[in-house]
Amino acid sequence: MSLKTTFAVHWQYGVATHSGLFQTTNEDRSLLRIGVTDQGEPYAAAAIADGMGGSGDGGMASETALAAVKLWLDEQLPGLLNAGPGWKPLAISAERLFHSVNGQLIELGKRGGRRIGTTLTLILLLNETYYLCHTGDCRVYKVTRSNRVRLLTKDQSWASEQVRKGRLSLQQVRKHPKRHVLLHCLGMQTELKLIARTGFYTPNDRFLLCSDGFYDRVTDLGIERILKAEDGAGLGLQPLCDLLLDRALDRQSNDNISVLMLRPAAARITPWRRFIHRCKNFYMLFPVEWRK
Repeated sequence: MSLKTTFAVHWQYGVATHSGLFQTTNEDRSLLRIGVTDQGEPYAAAAIADGMGGSGDGGMASETALAAVKLWLDEQLPGLLNAGPGWKPLAISAERLFHSVNGQLIELGKRGGRRIGTTLTLILLLNETYYLCHTGDCRVYKVTRSNRVRLLTKDQSWASEQVRKGRLSLQQVRKHPKRHVLLHCLGMQTELKLIARTGFYTPNDRFLLCSDGFYDRVTDLGIERILKAEDGAGLGLQPLCDLLLDRALDRQSNDNISVLMLRPAAARITPWRRFIHRCKNFYMLFPVEWRK
């Protein structure tokens, strides 16, 4: 399934999702919000969640998470973006949001007599800086003009932990029966371990959000090869999302697949204004990092 509309005043985007070849339900959810601050600065917010639990419980968990994100975007984000430079107030509010969703899911699980959970990844873009908050194993990539991909998130999964500790290779974990086991997510533990970071982007950069059903079949190098191969065709982000989804299906993905791409529509910020924006947000680029 894909969205037809791919262009807004300040942003271009595309979204595609599929239940996977061997799944009857799709428990992935994604959300995109595009707006303008009171000062006339365009911003974008995107979120992706991959529910767990089976029998529809995962869908309930991811739906609950994104409903809470939408409410936060409606009620909290406008005031936070208009509060002044720097991401600190917004970062504090976003982390409270994640803790609130975690509590909601734990309570829902108690009422239903079973635990339900979901990953959740949120990114906000404003004035060529981004803020990202994440738990679980969905991913956010920054894609440069030359189609090089840089992973901005950190998979909180058993398999990725084994690779980071040098116990297993990437090739070994791809076929390991525990490769989808999560160490951290929402709804399963009272204590959260969130990953948050900030950074810069340019008008030529794109952001790719995806669930593990996608990158389990299409590697980082595979993404780069697909984007480079299609670069000369001048495809918009929606056709690119559809193409990436098809590649995962071609490789027999047996999990839900979701991809979302986003980029500024044009370079509207002058070099001087870019310098001012970066100075305003610079002090926030170090404290957030890979904290917690």
